[in-house]
This record gives sequence, structure tokens and C-alpha cells, in this order.
Amino acid sequence: MAGPRRGLIRRPPKTDEVVTIKVREIFDIVDAREAQAASERLAAERAAARPSWTGQDFVWWNTAAVLTAARAGRRPNPVSPIIDPVRGSFGSGECMLASCDAELLMWRRGDATYNPSRGFFLAGGPVGLALTAAFFGGQAVVNKRRRRAAAADAVEKWRHLANARVTVSTHGIYIGTGEGIMPVGYHEVQEVASTGPGEIVMAASNAKGTARWKLRGQWAELILVLWSVLYMPEHPQVVGRTWLPQGWLDHAAANGYPVDTSTWPRFSPNPDPPPLP
Repeated sequence: MAGPRRGLIRRPPKTDEVVTIKVREIFDIVDAREAQAASERLAAERAAARPSWTGQDFVWWNTAAVLTAARAGRRPNPVSPIIDPVRGSFGSGECMLASCDAELLMWRRGDATYNPSRGFFLAGGPVGLALTAAFFGGQAVVNKRRRRAAAADAVEKWRHLANARVTVSTHGIYIGTGEGIMPVGYHEVQEVASTGPGEIVMAASNAKGTARWKLRGQWAELILVLWSVLYMPEHPQVVGRTWLPQGWLDHAAANGYPVDTSTWPRFSPNPDPPPLP
């Protein structure tokens, strides 16, 4: 019987090694699939937690684009799907940007029992008079009996004046009611301040008087940013970006609508004033 051959090294079979490699590959595949599933679950959870993109977000996004363009010295593009056919009143270069339904309110007493006598405002209705008796006419005579009756109601607050249609242009706004259309140029406006989403307070004056009202409408913030670009670049709500909800710029970017803020005004503290002599 022949003995084992000399000079030959006997190696163990490769079966165990092959099995080990295959098992490792299987575990790697399982780990990769679990990691992918975990990543997908995390992405889904983040998407579910993120507020959805709404129509109001589109309004703010377009308003932000107008601010970016206007601050860069470019004429903004119209941003409203529907723009009313209002003829411009403020010279060449005016561009209508947006139209929307709105509500007008005035700070006053009573429950609308205080109505000035009819006078000047296109068709001469009470809405126009209440808003423009001083601003555009100064000729309305208040009925004393109605004033006394309204004075009995001591509560003063913002009260509904009228439903309106507002068109915003690069040069001013146009307030339309059943009585007609009243143009208000930005050059006549002394104050615009946001008091909530889609809500601003405006004050205007000319040689004939002053008027102050609250306007609620989809494009209210558009009026604020346009007026600030022209007449108050340091407006605190524009500089501080508080005309937008807190965190909205991050919300826009997360939903695929980044905003170019490179031209927006930024807070820069004034140097200390010189001491008085």
C-alpha cells in the first residue's frame, strides 16, 4: 500500500471560507436595505412634519420676489393670476401687479350708525365719504344728530367699513367699491405697517387732509414692501423681515422655493451720536 506523497501540503477544503464570505455578503445586503429603509422613513417623517406649501405661501413668495427686484432697481413682474383692468393714474412706467378682494376698516365708535352726510366721492356714497371726507374733499358735513347718537357708544375699535377690490401697482393702490375707484399714490402715504398676515394699516395725507384705515387682503404685504422701497428703506418690519412669519424663508427653501434676499435691506446699527456740548 502506497504511503502519502512527500513534498505536498494538504490544504483544508474551501467550503467553510466560501460560506463565510456568502454570509457576510448577505448581512451587508441586509444592512444596506435596513439603512435605506431607515433613511426613507426619516425622510417621510420629516416631510410629514414639515408644513405643506399653501396658496398663501405662493403669495408671500411672489411678494418676496417683488421686493428682490425692486431693491435691485428692476421693474417687478405682475404676480397676481387676475389683474383688474384699472387705468393707471400715476404717470408713465406704472405697472399693475396684483388685484384681490379686500376689507376696509376704520377706527371708530358705534356700529355704523355714524355716517357722514353725503357729499364728494364719485357717486357720493357713505363708504367713500367715511374714508375720504378729509383726504379728498373736505366738504362732507357731518350730521350732528347722528354724531350724538354714535357718541353714546363709547367703544372705539377697528370696524368694518366696506368690502372692496384692491389693485396694487408699482406707483400706488386703487380701492374699488360699488361707489367707484379711489387711487392712492405711494407718495401720499405716510404710514404702512403690517398688523397680521394679510393685514396692514395705512395713513395718507395731502393738502386737503388725512385719512387712516386698515386693509385686509391677500396682497397687503405687497403694498408694504413696495412703499418701503420707495419711501422707507429702513422700515423696521422690512429690515427685520417680520412682515413674513417666523422661519418662513427656511420653510420656502425646504419646499423647493428658495428666496434671493441678497438685495434686501439688513440691520446696521447707527454709530453713536456725538456728545452734546
